[in-house]
Amino acid sequence: MKKEFEKLGILNIKDYFEFVRDNFRYGWVDNNGVQHFGVNDAATYSLQSPSELLKSRIGICWDLTELSRAFFEAMTDFKFETYYIFYDDNAGCPSHTFLVFYENDKVYWFEPMYNDNSIYYAGIHEFSDIKELIMCSLDVFMRKQIFEGKVPIDYNKNAIYIYKFNKFRYHINGYDVRNCINASEKVDVSYDRKSL
Repeated sequence: MKKEFEKLGILNIKDYFEFVRDNFRYGWVDNNGVQHFGVNDAATYSLQSPSELLKSRIGICWDLTELSRAFFEAMTDFKFETYYIFYDDNAGCPSHTFLVFYENDKVYWFEPMYNDNSIYYAGIHEFSDIKELIMCSLDVFMRKQIFEGKVPIDYNKNAIYIYKFNKFRYHINGYDVRNCINASEKVDVSYDRKSL
């Protein structure tokens, strides 16, 4: 992957952030290679490899988090982790994945996806520790989901989960993504909004 990033002129975290923020459309690719816009269909969704995503330039957070993992592995020496937040409503289960990295006793939320009209929080956000970062990510996630009508304002706080997860296999569907998450490390947090 290093050569692919270098060929695109993506040499550091700032370059990578700007490239991802400015060059990708929100959508997904199905198991037949057809591109779709909007929320994915779990049965036909197919997680793209980083090389495939660099070519298609269309993906959801699951795809982009795996591309970010590939970038951080190939182009940095930073310790990093990936997280998955979801609201378990037994329906669409709104979710979001993201990468965090550590540098100089700080932790950074690498977030290129939250760059639309419902909430703008794209950036590389610095925190003093992972707990503070996770609480902020939960707050931004829930505000976005409530604003978009995907989660009710009187949500069930016991239906909010966050997991630290390892690399997904490529070309798995949405159900397999969820199975991988369920087998991952659950993060023990309790979120209750202050005000919305």
